[in-house]
Amino acid sequence: MDTHDELPTETATSRRRLIASLLAGGTAAALAPVLAGTARAASGPDLPKRDAADNGALNAVIQREAALVATYASVVATTSGADDKAAMKVIHDHHLAYKQALAGFLGPDLGAVDSIPLAEPTGSVAAVAGVLSRLEDETVQVHLGTLARIKGTDAASLIASIITVEARHVAALALLSGAAPLAAAGL
Repeated sequence: MDTHDELPTETATSRRRLIASLLAGGTAAALAPVLAGTARAASGPDLPKRDAADNGALNAVIQREAALVATYASVVATTSGADDKAAMKVIHDHHLAYKQALAGFLGPDLGAVDSIPLAEPTGSVAAVAGVLSRLEDETVQVHLGTLARIKGTDAASLIASIITVEARHVAALALLSGAAPLAAAGL
């Protein structure tokens, strides 16, 4: 008598669950401090909450986010399959939320924002995931460079919260592209 349970077969739903588990709560985690009005990075008498010198760097970051919004809008429009489309829409919505949070933070200091895609990959999600993972990784690097120059603690907190979720995007997309789990995690 065989007492071993059968393992479930791999399905498209499991790919969606993988992405959802890696991205779960990303938008809420990134935006909760900002929406609650309690964003803080470090504190002290020498660290301003806001600094006008950060506006240029933040406008560059919002430009990058706008480009990613346009990129993912293109991917969502050309993706077939409900699960794949939903997964790409989640990442699109994260970038849209970041763009909106940065615009709200900058308020009247917001510059002109172009929505030109960084790439227009087409094909299955597995086929485009490598390109998207690379774009996400480049974005994380841009944001890390910006974070190093930011003076205001509220701006630093906002950028740091975005970086953590976008690093998850890198890993999730790398897995979808076929990278080994440890490689996708950067190990």
